Amino acid sequence: MSKKSSKKKSNNSFYIGVAVLIIILGFLIFYGRPSNQSNVSTGSSNGATSELESSKTEEQFGTESIKSGTAKLDFYVMSQCPYGTQVEDAIAPVLDKFGDAVDFSLNFIANENPDGTFSSLHGEAEVKGDIVQLCAMKYNPDKYMDLITCMNKNARSIPSNWESCAEENGLDVESIRKCYEGDEGKELLSESIRKSNAIQARGSPTMYLNGQPYNSGRDSLSFTRAICNVLGDHPECENLPACGSDADCTAQPDKIGKCENPNQENAKCVYTDPVKFTMTVLNDEKCTSCSTAQIEATTKQLFKGVSIRHVDISSDEGKALVEKYNIVFLPAFIFDEEVTETAQWNSNPRLASAFEKVGDKYKLKDEATGASHYADEEKQKEFLESIGVKTGDNKPQIDFFVMSYCPYGNQAEEAIKPVYELLKGKADFKPHYVIYSNYRGGGPQYCFDDESKYCSMHGIVELHQDIREFCVYRHMGEAEWFEFATKMNKECNSQNADTCWEGVADSLGLDKDVINDCFANEALDILQNEFELNKAYGVSGSPTIFIDGQKYGGSRTPEGFKSGLCNAFEDAPEECNEALEGAQQQASVPTGGGCGA
Repeated sequence: MSKKSSKKKSNNSFYIGVAVLIIILGFLIFYGRPSNQSNVSTGSSNGATSELESSKTEEQFGTESIKSGTAKLDFYVMSQCPYGTQVEDAIAPVLDKFGDAVDFSLNFIANENPDGTFSSLHGEAEVKGDIVQLCAMKYNPDKYMDLITCMNKNARSIPSNWESCAEENGLDVESIRKCYEGDEGKELLSESIRKSNAIQARGSPTMYLNGQPYNSGRDSLSFTRAICNVLGDHPECENLPACGSDADCTAQPDKIGKCENPNQENAKCVYTDPVKFTMTVLNDEKCTSCSTAQIEATTKQLFKGVSIRHVDISSDEGKALVEKYNIVFLPAFIFDEEVTETAQWNSNPRLASAFEKVGDKYKLKDEATGASHYADEEKQKEFLESIGVKTGDNKPQIDFFVMSYCPYGNQAEEAIKPVYELLKGKADFKPHYVIYSNYRGGGPQYCFDDESKYCSMHGIVELHQDIREFCVYRHMGEAEWFEFATKMNKECNSQNADTCWEGVADSLGLDKDVINDCFANEALDILQNEFELNKAYGVSGSPTIFIDGQKYGGSRTPEGFKSGLCNAFEDAPEECNEALEGAQQQASVPTGGGCGA
């Protein structure tokens, strides 16, 4: 292991997010349609918060004041997210049926920037949609859902369709307009964002029923059933089928419950014994960032028949496992072959895709768990050298991979900037860009070259801006890069950056000829190098951050990044004692959000 790693505590926590999401995804698909998953028909925009991570206090949800005979239902969405509009459309008729028996709240997932502006995953139109819908909530609390479901019929037209929908459904157009176009709407969105951040809502939709994560079906009947489970005796709850999905079959918690004939008169729950098998967790007790608690807890929740045993790499058995299964990174999660006999495995191909066959066992893939602690110290040395990370020089290096117009990457850049200003010259700051090959089938809309090898998620204009920003870094330095990148974030976007950048460069006194010459003659070299680094680091989304080659999993705040870097010094400078604060210091930035293919 490198000198830094042996002398200092690891500067990162074990980065388990992707694995937890994949495992939770399997659990929720099998036991009922989830509210927090991505890339499926009942998905979410921008990742999710697992049930294990999102248990909140009564104060946060106001459950301490729920009236008897009332169900409290909280939705956190993005106004143009198709999964968010799906649940809004499904819940609207349910709210009409239950009336005052359901205390419903709707808040929006977005970002409030330090300069008082807002950003959201689906762009400025979504921000405006959030605002106009909040204004409707305030001035027409009895009709705003009619406005929202009307707007959802053509979500791509949000917010321009608000006025016709308001008129069609009899809302107070002028009051909404005044709120929407003035400061009041911005204040409403700011407050709504605070509420979403308070419960760490990261994916749209995130839903809670009486303060507990709602992870069942997203159709009207499923919402009705869940509300009836809270309310009990209510006229709308009479004659409901015994179960509507497997999620309703929990009477025998030690067994697998399955709903037969869901939502039919003859629906019933059938229970079977779970398949028994062992998961072996191979780890290094010397690794301070290799916690396995969340994956273990989630595995127990997913597979009721699992038993877990722990093996340390220093033991004879641990060394034998490394040799037998060619283990490169720790922690490693090795499952008996019987896992493939479970109903969860066989009902969910997405779950199976998180595993690889190793000999007579199945192991969670390293790219799924994010495991990055080398089982072999020499291999770790070789890897660090291959990516240009020096060790033993008392000068830690932060490599941050972003997309120039991913809002979460932009937030990371803004949070890293004050750390650079504090530690410049004493730590190395290296920006990089997320490059995909053949993104969405390739072509000039996303890709720079005819072979579609170098592409960007938000389109060719974003990729052009990635190149220009890297040109500034390569030819002008770190300080100029931070000024250029952060000002571009504020003043330009992924549609106009190809022209807008020149005014930004002029305002900062940057030599446009140097940038243009670099773009014309060095673009392919830059893209190839970045693409190779993406592969070497295993980068798939923005932002992805490494400190001395180790994935950073801490908070995306100035103080968080500062602590990560300062922990990597052999002899930390006195600047590390200075606390950094700012608009992104607290919960205004969800730490789990990101842009990825």
